[in-house]
Amino acid sequence: MVPGKNTPIGAIAGGTVRVSGMGGAYGEYAIIDHQIDGQTVSSLYAHMVVGSSPLRVGDRVNVGDLVGLVGNSGVSTGAHLHLSILLGGTLQIDPQLWLETNAGRVL
Repeated sequence: MVPGKNTPIGAIAGGTVRVSGMGGAYGEYAIIDHQIDGQTVSSLYAHMVVGSSPLRVGDRVNVGDLVGLVGNSGVSTGAHLHLSILLGGTLQIDPQLWLETNAGRVL
């Protein structure tokens, strides 16, 4: 997703921060675990501006809370948001399809 460098990134749903920090190819990134419809759904946000994420492991977040700013850290050729949706915390699915299906729901 290419919303522009320094665009604020909001959490897709409430949850608990599992990972926050630097991660090789991902650069500055975070993973938030959510409980949605009785299952764990994790959201991964990568390539953020270094130092822009206020999140710490174990933090509780609400939908829309600041995750960080769109950036170009890690292995990246330009500022963008790498967003992954992980069912069960590990199985990657199409994030665009997931967002289209779930946007606007009370999660």
